[in-house]
Amino acid sequence: MKALPVIALLICCLIAACQTTNMDSTALTATETAALPTKDCWPFRSRKIIVHPMSYFPLRATDKTPVVAIYIECLDQDDQTTRSVGILRLNVADPKSSTSNSCRYDLGDISVNNQRWDSVSRCYLIELPLPNGFSCEPNAFLTVNATLNLDSDEALTAQGPVHCPHHKP
Repeated sequence: MKALPVIALLICCLIAACQTTNMDSTALTATETAALPTKDCWPFRSRKIIVHPMSYFPLRATDKTPVVAIYIECLDQDDQTTRSVGILRLNVADPKSSTSNSCRYDLGDISVNNQRWDSVSRCYLIELPLPNGFSCEPNAFLTVNATLNLDSDEALTAQGPVHCPHHKP
């Protein structure tokens, strides 16, 4: 019987502890708001892009127009491959002439991002038609300039060559 008052007291304490207040559960305090991550502290945000050396000239009989396959790799602050968002612009130029081709992709659009992402290489794969007059011969190459605009005041750039294969099939 002596345990009954103790049990009653515990039950009263538990009931009081479980009472809700009229506070909005979605509202954040100033401390919670200040603790939210900003875009600069997101550890997987792209910090660098490269034109990957895997870029190549696919030689497919089914292609009506010859293309160059460009791999763009995004790296985070630890130099680990990551996906990204933003506007990706590519310009492919023949250094022996003034011809070039360019494209633009909005990686913020999830369907575009998924379509261009190659999960095996962990790079974005973009195929562009060759610049007019370019002939893929031994020692010939194209210069790729890539720009990834992450937001209005931050852009990552990269430049790299894509070399023709040494032998045509």
